[in-house]
Amino acid sequence: MNVKAYRQQIESQLRTRNEPKAQATAAPVDSNPEANWVQALERIVDTSLDPADRRGALQIAQAASFLTPQFAPLHAKYLDVLRRLATDADGELRRMALDALSNQKDDFARQKLTEGLRGLGETLVAPAVALGFLARDDHGSAHDIARDLLKESADVPVREQAVRVLGAAPAAKSLLDAVMRDKKEFRQVRRASAVALRALDPQMFEQGARDILNDSSDFRDIKATVGGALQRATVSLSALPSSPRQPPAKKSRSRRRP
Repeated sequence: MNVKAYRQQIESQLRTRNEPKAQATAAPVDSNPEANWVQALERIVDTSLDPADRRGALQIAQAASFLTPQFAPLHAKYLDVLRRLATDADGELRRMALDALSNQKDDFARQKLTEGLRGLGETLVAPAVALGFLARDDHGSAHDIARDLLKESADVPVREQAVRVLGAAPAAKSLLDAVMRDKKEFRQVRRASAVALRALDPQMFEQGARDILNDSSDFRDIKATVGGALQRATVSLSALPSSPRQPPAKKSRSRRRP
């Protein structure tokens, strides 16, 4: 059974489960879906198959995992398969597996992601992706790692993701404010920090935004970001002194401190 056909079967099962009166006219479903699920789990870990076929089998298993309690007897095996895939040679399978495991706050996934970000193990997915997965966990380890990455990493996507993660850490308000104000920081990171700080502490964001708008040497795009956020929050900008006319913003990106 291919992925498209199986998705249709899953949708039909969900529809008939939620609408009993429609059972008489619902599309026929496989009388033994468990056999298909077992076959899918076996195909996922079969490295002799084309990676695309294995990914299709994983999609089948992922769809089936939402059919509780029908899938419950295979749930433990499904998790074991995902953990095996987390270190698979195929990068997309690794990403899909770690994505699914992170949604379930799996200890194995958390350990592997943390080791990769700390430089203590293999980097299984891109650091920015790993940090995003790790942030789904209730544990605070992602906040500590995000702080460290802001100190150590010069990679723009990593720094952007780090400030987004810290947007859920009340203790990081001052750090986000400093990043938002830092004219030597990557401008993409400053904008992400502004968004995170606005959600975390509107008052601190407002003060920082006003200071940026009053700074004649700051970048126009940053001013547009913080000014637009203030206006959307219905904060009056009339009290701000007018800034002197600025030359056009340079095309080159600002860099953070070495």
